[in-house]
Amino acid sequence: MFSKWLSIKRWNNFPRVEDITPLDNAWFVIHISLFMAYLEEKKWKKVDKEYLIKKIIFELFKALVLSDINSWTRDYILKTNPEIMEKLEEKVLDYFWEMWDCEFLKRDLKEILNDKSDRLENKIIESAKKFAGHQECVINARVFLYAYDVALEEINNYLDKNKVESLNKILKNDDYKNYLSHIRRLSHAMRWSWKQRKYGVSVMSHLVIVTFISYILWNLENEKWWDFDVLEMMLKSVYHDIPEAITWDIITPIKNSVEGFRDTLEEVEKKMMDDYFFVYVDKQYKEEIWNYMLDPFSNKTWKLAKNADIISALLEARIERDSNNLEFTQIYREIKTLVNSHNTYSSDFFLKDVLLSFGDNLEDLKIEKIGQ
Repeated sequence: MFSKWLSIKRWNNFPRVEDITPLDNAWFVIHISLFMAYLEEKKWKKVDKEYLIKKIIFELFKALVLSDINSWTRDYILKTNPEIMEKLEEKVLDYFWEMWDCEFLKRDLKEILNDKSDRLENKIIESAKKFAGHQECVINARVFLYAYDVALEEINNYLDKNKVESLNKILKNDDYKNYLSHIRRLSHAMRWSWKQRKYGVSVMSHLVIVTFISYILWNLENEKWWDFDVLEMMLKSVYHDIPEAITWDIITPIKNSVEGFRDTLEEVEKKMMDDYFFVYVDKQYKEEIWNYMLDPFSNKTWKLAKNADIISALLEARIERDSNNLEFTQIYREIKTLVNSHNTYSSDFFLKDVLLSFGDNLEDLKIEKIGQ
């Protein structure tokens, strides 16, 4: 499924100047939602950030199976026959519940995806999706306006009628929009850029996978009575590579090649973050996310969050190796050895259970069952 997420492109039947994967879009929606949550909480409203992150990621599974139905077609189906779309999505979820032998994941999927109430978190997610879609439309419409004029008109109509206070603040504040635009650069910052790749993985996509793996690791360790804060872990995973939108992904051998260079780079990152990101937001928000961005592995939750980061790299190397990319054969072995050294129940689970079925694709898993 990982390679499927990387292969699917949004606006696939539109001419476009940029390729955005569902993973890229999901991470941007997560970040917009968390920023909106901060703005809502400044007005003394309580927002469940854990729910926000989980629901946005879980909805990726529905989108994966129904990738042939783009968002605009889906909107028209909902206007024409909302009941039939609901039945189709229920069929997809039934398929995943049957396929997965993971009770905590099935429980959370069912509970969160079936929550279609008008709670603030659902309104935030819907608004964040529209804002993210608007950003994609605007960029592509600069060259192909004829193809995006209807989509832009519909999104603009939604944004004009929007009643979520935090989104209205973003739309009226150029600094907030500039901040989010700079954050969005992560969709163009590619990992393993010094290697030939069959499946390009942006930093944005990587952060979504790391966040989902963090959630899995937390649940596995929680079964063994480890005391970790799942939201803290997921926030570290969501934010930790954001400086790379500015500094790019400087590889470890370069960081360690000259004594003192790594420390200098860390100081440069802090200055560049102030100049490019934090100049657009207030001091309170900077203080809230600073450590997640620039010191993410500093307290008791660092170990599992870092493990998730390494496991994501392992899966990225695996899909390249399985695609006969010989450059990644040794890389895969080295990362697998590193994961094996974690000596945790959750990392062992990934090595012994997840990797065994990692090569399975949706066709192998009998996706035609959905049509039965």
